[in-house]
Amino acid sequence: MSMFALRAGALALAVTITSAAQAADADKPTQIIVPYSAGGTTDRIARIVANGLSQELGSTFVVVNKPGASGTLGTAEVARARPDGRTLGIVFDSQAVNPFMFKTLPYDTFKSFDYVSLVVSAPHVLVTSKPYKSLDDLLKTAKATPGGVSFGSTGQGTSNHLYPLLLGRLSEAEFLPIPYQGGGGSFLPDLLTGRYDYASGTLGFFLPYVKEGKLKALATGGKERSPLMPDVPTIGETYPGFEASSWVGLIAPAGLPKETGDRLRNAIRKSLNAQPLRDQLLAEGYDIEVTSSDAFLARVRKESERLGKIIKEEKLGEQ
Repeated sequence: MSMFALRAGALALAVTITSAAQAADADKPTQIIVPYSAGGTTDRIARIVANGLSQELGSTFVVVNKPGASGTLGTAEVARARPDGRTLGIVFDSQAVNPFMFKTLPYDTFKSFDYVSLVVSAPHVLVTSKPYKSLDDLLKTAKATPGGVSFGSTGQGTSNHLYPLLLGRLSEAEFLPIPYQGGGGSFLPDLLTGRYDYASGTLGFFLPYVKEGKLKALATGGKERSPLMPDVPTIGETYPGFEASSWVGLIAPAGLPKETGDRLRNAIRKSLNAQPLRDQLLAEGYDIEVTSSDAFLARVRKESERLGKIIKEEKLGEQ
């Protein structure tokens, strides 16, 4: 056999092996890493996204839960993955503050990822079971008794801890933070019984308790009044520019091809705006916010700067 024939045969074999590998890779599901345990809000939104992408793009997207280290463990795995669109990640507002809560991170928050798109956001609402008539009433009490008005949160550095601190700075009121461990609604029983004065959290979480009359909504953190609570003023009506919301977004390893990001973003937009899912999300207090990559990254930077300043001044996180 001639050398030419040997080389041609070797080339054909290499092409066959490569094609087979590519075909096998194409059959693999795309994993969406959720850096938290199954069952929470972030996990639920991730599964809605995975289902929508699977339907719109005709391929399989699966959610893989990899909790640990306040979400940084799973997020680090996204950062290490190849930017081929086969590994994606879901993050929420802690992504913006983790650079300030930890001395070091196994990735660069702003350089290790492509911020594919914001998915949903949820305005916060300030609620109480005590006889405060309004936000102004609560703030007047806090100013008259520094440290005498308390708020509960699900731990240091969480959005329901940082936003009340931000409100205190803007209003020149001093609140007493009472952190609870366990996440989710771990602080709810004490809020309902009035062991502390108020809490801030997503509108959808507190909405059932407000409807049942167990809690009173004093103000919301959205840019505009929520259609679910049209009679409740925004905090921004008293302190212009103040916003408080939680959000969930989709990320990928840095270097994701633009066409892949565009395809994912368009599929998410189409699936979330399809009925009845759209009305269901809105009824639960979510705003559908499918954004450009640049807009999503800009939001993370803005939140990081705004809340990072408070974390530094309050000496929160790892010192």
